[in-house]
Amino acid sequence: MNPFARTEQLMGQAAMEKIKKARVAVFGLGAVGSFATEALARAGVGSLRLVDFDRVDASNINRQLYALHSTIGREKAQLAQERVLDINPLCAVDIHDTFVNADSLTDLLSQDIDVVVDAIDGLNSKVNLILGAVTKGVPVVSSMGAAGKVDISMIKTGDLAETCVCPLARVVRQRLHRRGVYEGVACVYSIEKALNKLPYLQKDAVDAFPTHGRSRPPIGTIPWVPGVFGLNMAAEVIKIITRI
Repeated sequence: MNPFARTEQLMGQAAMEKIKKARVAVFGLGAVGSFATEALARAGVGSLRLVDFDRVDASNINRQLYALHSTIGREKAQLAQERVLDINPLCAVDIHDTFVNADSLTDLLSQDIDVVVDAIDGLNSKVNLILGAVTKGVPVVSSMGAAGKVDISMIKTGDLAETCVCPLARVVRQRLHRRGVYEGVACVYSIEKALNKLPYLQKDAVDAFPTHGRSRPPIGTIPWVPGVFGLNMAAEVIKIITRI
């Protein structure tokens, strides 16, 4: 039985063929990126490049798809590859356990990529990735801030130039403006103001970039908001693919 028969029934044969031939790169395999990858794999995307240098830790369990007690300490990229191939053994999965910066993007953003998914937390890496994709003419779908939110009805999709409320979106816009990019970046964002009912405890601070920067205080997060972010990103990717 064709595992993607219902996708083809809904989208049509021509669209399904485009999905099967599509090459998508997902940068960041945490809360948002893991759900985006899941939806892309289950939609039947034929080739996925998965990029994340991080490993699972206990603080990931409340919101990240690959985070289980049995996977603590394992590489997220490797776990993502195993799960994608269990969904679709015919998917060409290319994993990179590497940090995203201006140098590594030279190889990671190859010309054969059809769409880029930006689910990176780090600001510099995010801006470099978006700029790199725009420069190469590769469509990019970027995630803005999902932490500190609880209301999925306030999640929106649109051009980065149209975003409001989200502090991360504002800073990313400003940095891209300095480099001459003003529009043409699809993104998922929330118009809900961020909240944290309790201050973070130092013992819960996660060194998100153990060899690339300083420890950052965590922001409260629940599972459904980043999950919906990731699913919306996958939807935007499929829209781009099927209209190419």
